[in-house]
Amino acid sequence: MSSTVNSPSERRTHHLRHEWGVDGQISDRIIRAIAEYEDNRPEDLPGLETRINPEALNTAFETEESSGCTAGCITFSYYGYTVLVQSTGHILIKKN
Repeated sequence: MSSTVNSPSERRTHHLRHEWGVDGQISDRIIRAIAEYEDNRPEDLPGLETRINPEALNTAFETEESSGCTAGCITFSYYGYTVLVQSTGHILIKKN
């Protein structure tokens, strides 16, 4: 028997795609997504800086256009979620 997940708050794992240099700050994107999953406003959540340096996260995978993408990933916990950010722009947000 399978169950249907109807809303983002009922899902345990979320996948997002971020395009570096186009979609704005990845730190803001993560906070907005988790606020949506928790049915809160982003400003009601604690600052991301309580878990990770947002500026470092935003710039970790910046490269010169000619040199291509820097490979890697960053994982941290925030507001009851484990967040994995890949240099490819894939973001995995999993409810703990």
